[in-house]
Amino acid sequence: MPPAPELVVTPARCRLDEPFSVRLRGFPPLRRVAVRARLPLDGAMWESRAVVRTEADGRADLDEQAPLAGTYGKADAMGLIWSAERTGDRPAATDRVGSDGNVSLVARLGGRTVDTATVERRFASEGVTRRSVPADDLVAEVFEPPGDGPHPGVLLLGGSSGGFPSRRAASLLASRGFAVLALAYFGVGDLPRRLVEIPLEYVDRAVEWFASEGAVADPPLGVVGWSRGGELALLTGARCDRVRTVVAYVPSPVVFQGNAVTSDPGSAWAEDGDPLPHVPLSPPPAFRARAAVRWLRRKPLALRPLFERGLRETPDPVLDAATIPVEEIGGPVQFVTGGDDRVWPAPDLATRAMARLDAREYPHRYGHLRVPGAGHDVKVPVPPTTERATRGMALPGFPLLLAMGGTAAGYARADRRAWARTIDTLRHGLGDG
Repeated sequence: MPPAPELVVTPARCRLDEPFSVRLRGFPPLRRVAVRARLPLDGAMWESRAVVRTEADGRADLDEQAPLAGTYGKADAMGLIWSAERTGDRPAATDRVGSDGNVSLVARLGGRTVDTATVERRFASEGVTRRSVPADDLVAEVFEPPGDGPHPGVLLLGGSSGGFPSRRAASLLASRGFAVLALAYFGVGDLPRRLVEIPLEYVDRAVEWFASEGAVADPPLGVVGWSRGGELALLTGARCDRVRTVVAYVPSPVVFQGNAVTSDPGSAWAEDGDPLPHVPLSPPPAFRARAAVRWLRRKPLALRPLFERGLRETPDPVLDAATIPVEEIGGPVQFVTGGDDRVWPAPDLATRAMARLDAREYPHRYGHLRVPGAGHDVKVPVPPTTERATRGMALPGFPLLLAMGGTAAGYARADRRAWARTIDTLRHGLGDG
């Protein structure tokens, strides 16, 4: 008797940043088989599919075969995750595992379900803990790895949306062996409401508190930041002797104005009570009219031209004063950008910072990972990426969605490559996590 058709998924349990393989075996030869995936995430159900043809031996491997049809186009079993689209359905209680969720897979042959499989994906390894920081003047959370410390320490900074940085990123870093201080610096609690003249001494206090924690290994510490948090990460590395490893996602090595579009509210950052020199945005002619049209049509708005004009129109002395001295970081520096960033010119700015490091013969490892097809919204792997290029991002107090740029496939590549580079950079600078 021939073996029954089987949908084989390995491993059956993994973290969000770990891939799994999907294979078919025991199927009739040279037949089209549809594989469908459903997963609960962020209060909704997501669905994807791939149609593959079995080989003469009745096998198929989704990491080696491009789908004949489906929601993604190249050989990649994880395409079943990143290409998933929101269905509008709400997850049922049976779809949840703790606070995370299962990926349910179904193999169909000739319109009939022949086998199913389930992958349990977790946002953190077992034993990762999270606690609030007891210091009254800090709004932060600590994520600790399982096992006895001390562990290498990483400061985590979010972007212009404010509030706490990504808890998924913090959990995954802790799962890799790093103690993480996820620091909010505006937009929550008693912190400033807007990203305007945020005192850098606040970050200094957070670094000092974190360095004194018994669970954290002796400095140096690392810092990982996204967007405006990447800008702050570069500032922190250049200013704080305790921080000597920096991973900056879609950052600017130039200080820009605070969060506003049609006016200059002042610098985003301040030191010793004085605003840092900054580059103001420069809206092009008829910008307000174009923004109004985008708002009426409910289309995201690209802000990159405002930053580019601001850079061109800023006098050289001001631009020089606003440029972050990245050569003073004193350890590994990694830039991550998407080639289609429509929020600000992060690829060009990172290239500028690399040239500065080159010119000063920076003695530590540094690099720029620029991923074509990705936009501004590079994240940790591997949630669905299908909405990043289309939905845009909301900012507090701003009525329009911001266009991110990029494609779903481009973000999937960028997420995986950037995360691998992040872990490698942190381990290189801080020791094995």
